Amino acid sequence: MLVLDARDLESGYGETQVLFGVSVKVKKGQLTAILGSNGAGKSTTLWTLIGVLKAWRGSITFQGRDVTRLPPHERVRMGMVLVPEGRRLWPDLTVREHLELAATTPRAKRRREENLELVYTLFPRLKERREQKAGSLSGGEQQMLAIARGLMLDPEILMLDEPSLGLAPKLVQDIMGVIRKLKEEGKTILLVEQNIHISLSIADYAYILENGRITIEGPADVVREDPMVKKAYLGL
Repeated sequence: MLVLDARDLESGYGETQVLFGVSVKVKKGQLTAILGSNGAGKSTTLWTLIGVLKAWRGSITFQGRDVTRLPPHERVRMGMVLVPEGRRLWPDLTVREHLELAATTPRAKRRREENLELVYTLFPRLKERREQKAGSLSGGEQQMLAIARGLMLDPEILMLDEPSLGLAPKLVQDIMGVIRKLKEEGKTILLVEQNIHISLSIADYAYILENGRITIEGPADVVREDPMVKKAYLGL
């Protein structure tokens, strides 16, 4: 079953076009990855999907409903959740306050306690630090909190923008381990990453984005063996 079906998207900033006919499909319960180098248009794709950037052309269908013209808050109410690059936490609010404030939509309120239990199971460190201010957390802990805040919205699809950015290799492994666990629990995930090697190891399906265009797509194990991907991204 398709959760998200974006077709022929074009968008950008001001008069500068960034996306040129990008099409992405995400199946329920799968981890789909959009991969590429910095400046390829990966974040622009996510901002267009969530509605912060207007789609100049193309369509976005979410669970069978056309959401192309819906404002971002309506998409969030339906279960589209974006964890943006850079975490964007409130430094003076505690971990607990971040999680409580996130559960604001009707669907999130109904499953608040269940999702809080999930978050604390996935991130025991956050449970230990629940009364600690976000600004005093380490980079890895802040990234955990950003993902946990997204989960408190009870997403039908969780879109993650560069969750490994700026983290030490050990923390990257930890964060990707959590993302893998979420997939194993049946969560539908759209992952945007520069770290192609580790992303292909956990994804079901992958798109390679270059200069605002999809150049390669397919099952992750097939994309991993593509000669161009091996040469350009995997250093093989």
